Amino acid sequence: MTGFAGTGEAIRFALKRDRLILPLCLAGLIGWMAVYVVSYSGLYATQAELNALYKSVAGNPALIAMTGPTGGLRTLGGATAWESLPVVSILSGVFAMFSVIRHSRAEEEDGRTELLLASGSGRFAPLAAALIVTSAALMLAAVGNVAVLAIADYEVGPSILLSLAILGFGLVITGTTAVFAQVTGKARAARGLVGIVIGISWLLRAIGDTGDGTLTWLSPLGWAQQTKPFWEDHWWPLLMLLAATAITISFAFRLLARRDIGSGLIQPRPGPARASPSILHPLGFSFRLQRGSIVGWTAMLFIYGFAVGAVGDNIESLLESSPTFTEAFASASGDLIDSYFASILTVIAVMGAGFTIAAVLRPHSEESRGRADLLLTAPLGKVRWVSGHVLIAYIASAAMIGLTGLGLGIGLGVATGDYGEVGKLFASGFAQVPAMWLTGSLALLLFGISSRLAPVAWGLLATFILIWTLASFGDIPQWIIDLSPFSHTPAVPAVSLDLTPLLVMTAISAVVTFAGLVLWRRRDLL
Repeated sequence: MTGFAGTGEAIRFALKRDRLILPLCLAGLIGWMAVYVVSYSGLYATQAELNALYKSVAGNPALIAMTGPTGGLRTLGGATAWESLPVVSILSGVFAMFSVIRHSRAEEEDGRTELLLASGSGRFAPLAAALIVTSAALMLAAVGNVAVLAIADYEVGPSILLSLAILGFGLVITGTTAVFAQVTGKARAARGLVGIVIGISWLLRAIGDTGDGTLTWLSPLGWAQQTKPFWEDHWWPLLMLLAATAITISFAFRLLARRDIGSGLIQPRPGPARASPSILHPLGFSFRLQRGSIVGWTAMLFIYGFAVGAVGDNIESLLESSPTFTEAFASASGDLIDSYFASILTVIAVMGAGFTIAAVLRPHSEESRGRADLLLTAPLGKVRWVSGHVLIAYIASAAMIGLTGLGLGIGLGVATGDYGEVGKLFASGFAQVPAMWLTGSLALLLFGISSRLAPVAWGLLATFILIWTLASFGDIPQWIIDLSPFSHTPAVPAVSLDLTPLLVMTAISAVVTFAGLVLWRRRDLL
């Protein structure tokens, strides 16, 4: 057990580092479940509304692919679980991915793990601490979800099953992340591989549920959904999730025992002897660093847009299954489908703003890891260096959301055989760009003030997501809604395009970007 010596100290250190982040993440995971509970309780208050929902949704292949089997929609608990289980599970997986890498691979990359081991800690202590802290947080979130469901008078047994299914998927991703943290030598690469695993898990589940069901059993998300809370209440798939967690965690420790600290089992291949002329320019160099993220995010959002677009020919009957839904969407336009796509474009833009923030803050990671010092010793100005990353972030964000709108149109065309809406949805996507730019500029402003404030940008994005969610499902004061830039974007294609708010947000974004660059130029490096 000498390899685990110092695990307690490593846990205390991890908890101290996350004393602010961890409570916020827990509140977000539990709060997301609460949003579904409150919204479904309000939207489907009677059995007649639930029956109408089931009648309009049951057997729809597109909706089954997007969310899962629809057999439990005759009850309020089943309807809540139908939509909340996959979403909250994926959010739990994303949290697990960031948490494990933050306390394992990222610590090695920054050189802090070597200091910890030099103080007498065992080789396995940092990874063990990361797994324990992450698993404990997921368990607390599960307890919170059970409490939320119990407060809303949902059945206790199925509520526990739903929460354990979400927990199980999060634990599988915890173990999977631990494995990839040993395979790769970079935190960014590990996050990318785990993100692919989460995406494949969703895809296998979607194909399996719309087919003969075989591929569903190759997906941990499929295992979680096969518990079917508030419907058939299968407890045994939890054993599959538990077994996968145990296997991946034990495999991660075996890999850790076989590799050198600070490196991965797969070493990056050496680059070419001579640099390409394009990366000798700050803009080309920034693009070279960000191209993997650009391709990954664009592909993910395009596929998501295509999948959502494929539901378009059935969405009107779904919306009309609930008077509340119909009223909410018809308030923007008489055309329910256009209103639906306008809402979806906002959701995708908020997701895409995550890329915008990550791309704008790439200099933050370069600075915190000491690589910025080497770059700036060359005849490269601070502002030119950061401006390259910001420009790439803004251009890629615009292209990304435009292509997502194109995916919506193509998906709708495949479903209906009519591709007449492709151009309109492609253009509608660009209406979301100023809000994404403004979010990115706020991240740059925080980075310009202090490198330590840069992560707060993710808190801003979480706040914007919360505002949008609450505004969609309930009445909140207008001044709170106005705090989010995404609230000021015209709901195209449901309404005619109004350029005024877009031009105002673009101008504000330009001013905030300029202020961020000036502040960055004046402050010292870490």
